[in-house]
Amino acid sequence: MLSDDFYRALEERFRGTKETIKARQSIYLPVVQALHATVDKKALDVGCGRGEWLELLGEHGIPAEGLDLNEEFVEAGRAAGLSVTKADAMQFLASQPANAYGLVSAFHVVEHLGFDNLLAFLKEAHRVLDDGGAILLETPNPANLVVGACNFYLDPTHERPIPSVLLSFACEYSGFESAVVVPVNRGVVRNDLEMMPIELAGATVINKVVSVLDDNLMQAPDYAVIAFKRHNPELVATAQSLVSGSLLAVSKREEDSVDLLNLTVVEAQAEVRRWQERAYQAELRIRDFELKLSEAERRAEAERFRIEQRAATAEVEIVSLQDQINAMYNSRSWRLSAPVRLGGMVLRKAPVSRPAAKRLVTLGLLHAAAYVRCRPVLKARLSTVLSRFPKLRSRLVGALGIDALRGVAGNGVDEVDSVDRLTARGRKVYADLTKAKDSSNSTP
Repeated sequence: MLSDDFYRALEERFRGTKETIKARQSIYLPVVQALHATVDKKALDVGCGRGEWLELLGEHGIPAEGLDLNEEFVEAGRAAGLSVTKADAMQFLASQPANAYGLVSAFHVVEHLGFDNLLAFLKEAHRVLDDGGAILLETPNPANLVVGACNFYLDPTHERPIPSVLLSFACEYSGFESAVVVPVNRGVVRNDLEMMPIELAGATVINKVVSVLDDNLMQAPDYAVIAFKRHNPELVATAQSLVSGSLLAVSKREEDSVDLLNLTVVEAQAEVRRWQERAYQAELRIRDFELKLSEAERRAEAERFRIEQRAATAEVEIVSLQDQINAMYNSRSWRLSAPVRLGGMVLRKAPVSRPAAKRLVTLGLLHAAAYVRCRPVLKARLSTVLSRFPKLRSRLVGALGIDALRGVAGNGVDEVDSVDRLTARGRKVYADLTKAKDSSNSTP
């Protein structure tokens, strides 16, 4: 809990002098005087502090008493001749009879109470007021952004800001029939804002910005709720007359308007240049993307062309191979070698040893050669075929011997193919045999 001397020093530093506060509070005098003329009962000021409001009421012939918990404020008020009691507001109100006061006032008190205590305070104030009486509550205005966000918290005993709509509703909820919200102390806020003449270019937009600043930053730093226990049209009208609108003056200084207009034009030109630069950068990015896209399309087209060429070449090769296979299947040699292939297939599948199979093949070939030699037409055709396939002819000679194939494999088999196709050792053996044969033939 703050000490009494600290809180008094805080009031002295930030609230202002007593003369300043009395000048600000004098705005309520028309309502209070009209109220006192209707209800001739004393006023009660809750949280009277330094007693400015009590002094102001006394100067205008309205009897009043005050309450406060700060010992220093109570002693100073009594020393100044004021009727001040040190007491808790709720306890004091609970001890008072109904309809005892014509006015209950509280300047910068409700923000200290907490909302539950505020509702209890309003109900007790409603009970002790005369039916023709009223309550006057002044509190910081959170609609002013500087107050709501900063200045409100200069007092560490504040609970939380109370919007004017909420406080007026709380009064009506507690039984008061009419509540008037009065923004006050607007003159404390230095407001140099002015509206631009509407005929200037850009005035509409700029004036909207100025109005927003005026409505929020330049709003009245405090407001009061004046709530009447019973609706009285005359008193309500008097309270409403205290409300003054915030009408900003239209600038009449031509040089300021011209400067502002020139500034607006310069800012507009700068904004146009910024957008032009953005458009140019966007165009460059689009061109770069188009070039990359074109290059990708070109590469894709070239790759597709290469694939098509490879496919066409492969197709030609497949057709050529198919033609070769068909030619081989349709060739006379394929037909003639069918028995050999069949025999080889049988031998591969037959459960015989390799030497036995070789002997069977050789025997079959010898019988086939004998069969061909007995048929001149077949022998001539086979001789022609074997002359076209020298490798096959050489293998037959190697397998069956020259004598078995003489006249079947064509001329010169024993002199040419059998020598050329032999290994070096075979050729040596062949040369030795030929020499021995020649020697045998030359002997008488």
